Amino acid sequence: MHFPIALWLASTFFDVLDRRHADPMFRRMAYWLVGLGLIGAAVSIALGWTDLFAQEAQGVGTALLVKHGYHSWAAYAATTTYLANFIWRWRTDNTAADWILPLSLLGAVLIALTGWLGGDLRSVM
Repeated sequence: MHFPIALWLASTFFDVLDRRHADPMFRRMAYWLVGLGLIGAAVSIALGWTDLFAQEAQGVGTALLVKHGYHSWAAYAATTTYLANFIWRWRTDNTAADWILPLSLLGAVLIALTGWLGGDLRSVM
């Protein structure tokens, strides 16, 4: 599902804008985008497992299962990164912190890796 990817990358963009411009609107936008991305991630993870179980029922090979495992763990790492981002923002009333941007950038890198691994799944289908 593309929603968590788009929402989280947009939140990272707003974190970059917040660093460059001291307008709290950018921080609020990033906060809500991270939260909405977490909702989308929950749906995406559930649908991913449903799809995997359907593929297993059809008797797919181990190559798909291995690649799906890599993709899943990268997605879990990205989700955990953005969950930490959201919890920090929520518990501190979304105050500015020096490490929010690096955390967002780490999440963006993990999202890119997850997307690449997800596209690579097609090579074994």
